[in-house]
Amino acid sequence: MSRAYIITVASEKGGVGKTTLATNLAIYLKGLAEDLPVTLFSFDNHFTVDQMFRLSKTIGSQNVGHLFTGSDPIDLLTDGQYGVNYIPSSRNLANPQQQLKSVEQLAQVISRSSLPGIVIIDTSPVLDLYTLNALYAADRIIVPIKDAPSLENCQNLADFLLQHKRSKTVLKLLPCLIDTRIRFDGPFRNSYQLLKAYAINRGYRCYEGFIAKSPKVESLITNPSGKIYAVITHGRNTGVHLQLTHLARQVYLDYLEHGPIRLTEVASELFNQEKDFLQKYNSRVNNLQPNCLCCDLPIPKTGVWPNAYFLENETGQLSGFIEEDCLLELLLQNFNPGLNSKEQQKLLQEILIGAADSSLLLLQKTQINDEQARLDLFRLNQQGRRISERSMMSKKRGRFQRKGKTSLLQLFDIAAMGRAEPFQQLLLRQADKNPLDLLRHHNYLKWQTLFSRIQIEQTLETEARRPSDDP
Repeated sequence: MSRAYIITVASEKGGVGKTTLATNLAIYLKGLAEDLPVTLFSFDNHFTVDQMFRLSKTIGSQNVGHLFTGSDPIDLLTDGQYGVNYIPSSRNLANPQQQLKSVEQLAQVISRSSLPGIVIIDTSPVLDLYTLNALYAADRIIVPIKDAPSLENCQNLADFLLQHKRSKTVLKLLPCLIDTRIRFDGPFRNSYQLLKAYAINRGYRCYEGFIAKSPKVESLITNPSGKIYAVITHGRNTGVHLQLTHLARQVYLDYLEHGPIRLTEVASELFNQEKDFLQKYNSRVNNLQPNCLCCDLPIPKTGVWPNAYFLENETGQLSGFIEEDCLLELLLQNFNPGLNSKEQQKLLQEILIGAADSSLLLLQKTQINDEQARLDLFRLNQQGRRISERSMMSKKRGRFQRKGKTSLLQLFDIAAMGRAEPFQQLLLRQADKNPLDLLRHHNYLKWQTLFSRIQIEQTLETEARRPSDDP
């Protein structure tokens, strides 16, 4: 599958000409290679891209934010002026970035898409998750620099690449907004030569040439009418037109020579990762006990499921399902011996209903001595905090052994796999309509993280209950 070549225009310093560079570069690339698909979008919180390329007054509901909600980038494209496709901007990107969880998401989304040609991403001057996603996905990062501070800020971009095992050569610097009227004495005659020398001395690569400061070009985006014009149509008599043409040729040759390496790498990593996830998921499914952990009747892995609870012990060696009626009977037999049968049933049903709606159940066994164990039943919220609890002391042998069904003590013995365990936990949650989804990678990772937190907190609580050995 052919993948897109990603160019990210980035700088931590504002006012260096990022958006002007990104928008005009898209137009000049399209003019250089008419058949080349060129797509542009911005993670900056303004609408320059939309104002410059929109053909219709109608504003659609799709925007760049939908890149992270499962939408295919192809479906978000809008036909724009000059033959450039663009994805509309969003006002809500400054809000808390709830849909973004990692720097890899954008690269993964585009790598799965059939989005062709060159994609140019304009970024905010803040290294937020949107900008980091654009940097992570990039084949080429173009960094406009206009002074020493903007050059120094390149170090943070280089550090990000190093952190993700990428070469600093992905960065390519371009002196911008150079005032050609300023001349220096000495080996560097102007700001362009000085900035380029400093950049090369710090180990950065630079494009040939620069983008000059031009009152005419500035007026194309700051005029009183509020319209935004392209240099190729309204600034052809400026030096900037020739400079952008030269830059576009360099960028296009770079694209032809190297191609979309980054998304190919990401797609390969993603394939291997998903293959590994699938193998681990299949292993977890195969590790499930085939029958109800209490009554030993088969529970199907597909088709219509009975009301059941997923159960796993603290080591993950025992996992399976227990039917709701069996669980209710198991709890009745152990935790409410002082109540009559109707009161028992009502109380335990309330516990199970609460667990089904918004909470978890934790069964805990603490071995006191060879003959006695403490059994605890905790109802927990989704963060693992206690909502309610019931406890009792149980003898090793007694009326909790039930003919034909596994007792609670037997269930702990099965989970221990023959080992003498002084402290054991079984965590339960109601099975969903697709119960095996819990075993998929991200869902299971959340489950394990929650269980680990519960184990730590419960262990600390148990230690606190023990009498001190101090006199």
